[in-house]
Amino acid sequence: MLDIPVARSAWQSVRGEIEALFAALWHVPEMPGLEYQSAALLAAFLERHGFSVTRGSGGVPTAFVARKGSGDGPRIGILAEYDALAGLDNDAVPYRSGSGRKPGHGCGHNHIGPANTGAGIAAALAAARLELPGEIVVIGCPAEEICWGKIALQQAGIFDDLDIILTSHGDYQNGALSRPCHAFVSSEFIFRGDSAHAGMGTVRDALKTAEEAMAAFNVVLTERFPDTSEKHIFRSAGVMPGVMPEEVRLWTSLHHSDLGPMMQAYQALKAVFTEVAGRTGVGLEEKFISACRGYLPNHAAGRVLDECLRVIGPPRWSEADIAWMQALSAAASPSKPFELDRGIKFFDKGTDYYGQDDGDVSWIVPLARLNWAYPTTVPIHHWAWTALSGHVSSSPGPLMASEAIALAAVTFLSRPDLVKAAQAELRERVGDEIITVVPPGINEIMAEDPTAFWEARW
Repeated sequence: MLDIPVARSAWQSVRGEIEALFAALWHVPEMPGLEYQSAALLAAFLERHGFSVTRGSGGVPTAFVARKGSGDGPRIGILAEYDALAGLDNDAVPYRSGSGRKPGHGCGHNHIGPANTGAGIAAALAAARLELPGEIVVIGCPAEEICWGKIALQQAGIFDDLDIILTSHGDYQNGALSRPCHAFVSSEFIFRGDSAHAGMGTVRDALKTAEEAMAAFNVVLTERFPDTSEKHIFRSAGVMPGVMPEEVRLWTSLHHSDLGPMMQAYQALKAVFTEVAGRTGVGLEEKFISACRGYLPNHAAGRVLDECLRVIGPPRWSEADIAWMQALSAAASPSKPFELDRGIKFFDKGTDYYGQDDGDVSWIVPLARLNWAYPTTVPIHHWAWTALSGHVSSSPGPLMASEAIALAAVTFLSRPDLVKAAQAELRERVGDEIITVVPPGINEIMAEDPTAFWEARW
């Protein structure tokens, strides 16, 4: 039987460690695939509480799998993320105070890692006190920000023995979600031409070819794939205007609500790039990164998380917390009124704007997730999100999520019928479709030399 006071007491016993780790991870922001300190801090947290931890799981150096409990009941997986974002460093102050050249937690993964890890520890403590059969499995998932880590772990079979998966993330609402997000595909293209003095020019101009190719594809995108969105950056495009670059690297990403149409758009992108490069005599090399489906909704699992969240209640911000976030919002979005979701809802309509690397996993194992709210006037993937993630006013949201996930994990352990209901819903939704992972193209470089990936020399 579920004993809510026991579960909540177990979580309260680790709350202080969770909050300390929010700050500890924020002070060591690490790029995707390079999260050595962050992974070590979370693994040590788990080991202090009796978990058996395997590091470097699935051939991913900064991943880990931690287990506690017996294998006789449900096996509940909880996902921890902990990577940071390039160029988003900022002090924990309500104004811009950073170089723009160092990593920062502009997506709040310094919260996700400790909150979800702490939830797993609390659930295992409560399960032991209540003598519930089953196992809590906390999976350290690096490199979410390049949508790779969980795909590589899935490819390695890390999620195969799980019955339910729980996770959380900061966004602009408080609540459990059972709705899809976008599928995505990500790839880098290398255009190779000739180096030359800019005044003399060159016939094989890699930079102009890359620019022309991208412009040509956007015409095709508008005409043939209007529901697909595209983002790109030039990772390497020369150092000074007096020297035409020999090599140009273009990193592009496509998003769509469905995997199939998105991959058709990606094939069109490759065809356009190939045609333009062939016409200008510039070499072209595809460096595929990853692709993934969007989330598969699961109302049965989501409703359990929703019910647990309503027991916990919404984030408990103080007046000082609100005042600090208002000051930050005024600096980040000076023309917009301050808005912050202070309630709880269940979200099962629409499609979320982002892609996630556990999208494919949700088509194989029922996945329930919840969000906690930041002010809408604090942009995600922005210096202001980094500033807020390092300040105590950001803690009530992930603390709410952590306690709700802990209670949900204990609920699933005490009610195997709820696990079976979620699994039955997944089977009904998937039907006869065979779910396979699109093999990532960066497994080897991220395992052997992730710095080379970030230095654009892979």
